[in-house]
Amino acid sequence: TLFRSSCGSLLPELQLSERTELAHRIWDKLHELGTVYDVSHYNALLKVYLQNEHKFSPTDFLAKMEAANVIPNRVSYQRLIAAYCNEGDIAGASKILGFMKNKELPTTEAIFSTLVTGHAKSGDMENAENILTVMRGAGIEPGPDTYVALLNAYAEKGDINSIKQTLEKVEKAEGNLTDRDLMQIIWSLSKAGYHQYVQEIVERMRYDRGYVPDAMNLCLSLVTQGMEDTAFQVLKSFPTFPQDNTNGDASQHGNFFLRHCVNVNVPAIKLKRFCDELREANLHSTPLQFTLYCALDSKKSVLAFELMKEMKAEGLPIRPHYSWPLLVEYQKEKNIQGTIEVVKTLHELGVEPDIDTYTDYVMNVFDDVYSARTLLQESGCLNDSDGLKIAELRTEARRSEE
Repeated sequence: TLFRSSCGSLLPELQLSERTELAHRIWDKLHELGTVYDVSHYNALLKVYLQNEHKFSPTDFLAKMEAANVIPNRVSYQRLIAAYCNEGDIAGASKILGFMKNKELPTTEAIFSTLVTGHAKSGDMENAENILTVMRGAGIEPGPDTYVALLNAYAEKGDINSIKQTLEKVEKAEGNLTDRDLMQIIWSLSKAGYHQYVQEIVERMRYDRGYVPDAMNLCLSLVTQGMEDTAFQVLKSFPTFPQDNTNGDASQHGNFFLRHCVNVNVPAIKLKRFCDELREANLHSTPLQFTLYCALDSKKSVLAFELMKEMKAEGLPIRPHYSWPLLVEYQKEKNIQGTIEVVKTLHELGVEPDIDTYTDYVMNVFDDVYSARTLLQESGCLNDSDGLKIAELRTEARRSEE
């Protein structure tokens, strides 16, 4: 369970390939340390592969288990069938079904559900839909898993009418599709490029218990895949929000979204639009300031400066200490040019560095006070203020004590 949680769908901030790479590193490291894997470990690895849409050979995986003297169980076969079906390989899935039959393992709803996916992926929607009839013939009533597989198949084709008809059929039969099931449909629609239908599914949410963490994961996954507009659409539909800021202020909703947008380099102009909409909807009291904090925390200087300019345009105050996270990095590197750029940008924004900024983050990057003054002057960002003069005196005093 820990392995799946660490490397699968509960790690939405990472790309799918990065999650699988992490899983392989952990697997190999544990093996080096003498871990003996049993069938549950191999099943967990299969689950990670499926969640991360990792392409692999099920026959090679079976051979790997055999070489380790691990006997596959029903769950192993079920997930190997799912791997074949995700590629639309019905022949491969049938081969595994044959193994199961020989071992007298039952064909469960989960397997029928993957066959719905397999036929749909192979382009045969008629047979995908017929699986439900086959199930009933086998004495298995299609449940939520089967309907979700069928709905995802329609979503990948952008067939919103069939989605709506199927959802209505399930509701009439008093079937219970959870919000998490509906989120899978949103994910499938989004990945296939049918963003225009997302709102129709969002409006069907019942906001069950556990909705918020599931929806947060969906939003983060969408942002990771470059679909931040759709993620924002989902975010705006939240009925209640978690207290995702440190002081518990309920007016700071969407922090997780803004932070991740910064991490994946969403452009400043789009971040500004998100901030405006969050503020207008009273979902966040200071979205632009929080986004700037995230940019500074991530050491993204260009984005931070663009956001500061947006703040200035809105008449929001810009404090000298906003520059400290950037300056401290340049200080570590003794990066004179980077330091000058920060001071220059503050100058352009009409912000004069205070005594502490000059003393603790600017002056000690230069060889001496004279060269600092000269280079700042040459860059056109020297304001011969009292603060600068006091900082020069402090710096000289400190150096004479060393």
